Amino acid sequence: MNKIMFENALGLMDGTKASAIIVFLDATEDWRFWKESARKKDLVLVTQKPETLLDLKPYRDELKGVVKLPEVKLTRIGQIKLSTIMCITESAIKSCERIVCLTGLPARGVLDTLIAIDLEKETEIFTTRGISKDLLKKVKPEVIETVLNIALELSSEGREGKAVGTTFVIGDHERVEKLSRPLIMNPFKGYPEETRNIMDEAVHETIKEFALLDGAFIIREDGIVMSAGVHLDAALEEEGHKPGLGCRHMAAAGITDVTDAIAITISGSTGIVRIFRKGRTLLEMEKAARPERDFSSKPVE
Repeated sequence: MNKIMFENALGLMDGTKASAIIVFLDATEDWRFWKESARKKDLVLVTQKPETLLDLKPYRDELKGVVKLPEVKLTRIGQIKLSTIMCITESAIKSCERIVCLTGLPARGVLDTLIAIDLEKETEIFTTRGISKDLLKKVKPEVIETVLNIALELSSEGREGKAVGTTFVIGDHERVEKLSRPLIMNPFKGYPEETRNIMDEAVHETIKEFALLDGAFIIREDGIVMSAGVHLDAALEEEGHKPGLGCRHMAAAGITDVTDAIAITISGSTGIVRIFRKGRTLLEMEKAARPERDFSSKPVE
């Protein structure tokens, strides 16, 4: 089935004049369909597994790209949404291109879903208008990826048994700080920059603890956490936005409308993770299911 789906993907790519085929590789352990292909340069392979990333290292020069996704359970549409945004931030594809996505659920072991997307016109699944070269020149792609990873983990796991709702505002931090005010004493003030870089995994647990506080995080373009527990004063009206979005999301939309920042929010009630840019929602990710625990390697007591 993988070979048939892959051949259809190649045909769809040619028929739609797409620039790449994004393959969610974790859906199958059978790699023959792409290893034997003469069109590896058309492929962007995405994976959530660090070991698969290592296995793909010898093939990187033959492929259009290899992209790592956060390790959270995703639906097929979730895979497509997240893969597309990650591929754009890592420059594997452009936000104005047509792409073909080939995916499936790891539990089934086969690639069973094929979709073609015109990123410049797509609005139903997501929009990529705010993910541009201009943004990525100012905010490191790995910072966006790291924050999104933390947000998806918090959405899936919560904190100390509690649902978590919070906002991360990344980039244009000086203007963001002028349009915000502290709700508490800044817990990050006075610490050396190297101890508050969000790309350092040692900081992630601290971030997750402070996510229980009211208010937003402000993060510099290079990943330095400037403050937490901040109230954003630039909320937009709900008109023109999806009905039911609360104050947190209106504040995220507002601050990105009047600054050059990007905001990532977690809904405390639904767990939905949203990315905001230029006052609009770029992407919605439904609450990710908790990964199944593996007891196979644990000794029997």
